[in-house]
Amino acid sequence: MSDITWPLGGVSVRLRVSTVLSAIAILMVIGVFHVWLRMEVTQHEYAVSGLEKQIRAEKYEYKTLEVALGKLTNPRHLQRVATSRIGLREPHANQVITIK
Repeated sequence: MSDITWPLGGVSVRLRVSTVLSAIAILMVIGVFHVWLRMEVTQHEYAVSGLEKQIRAEKYEYKTLEVALGKLTNPRHLQRVATSRIGLREPHANQVITIK
């Protein structure tokens, strides 16, 4: 291979072209690996962000369903629905049978 020589402060430095090209190739590989790694981290951060958003939405839906359940199991609400929608009414005293 070819040798490159040039003086550095009175000291002659000899480098082989293959050595310089190898160093450049190694630096390029490290650079590409770094860029790829940063892209992977960014993609995973987006995925985590999406999952956190989904968790917040699910928690909101859970709270909404808890409120609806509380309303629907409230005895006053049940009585109001029974009388207005279904047409039920309180039984008369002679309609109640007590079983021992």
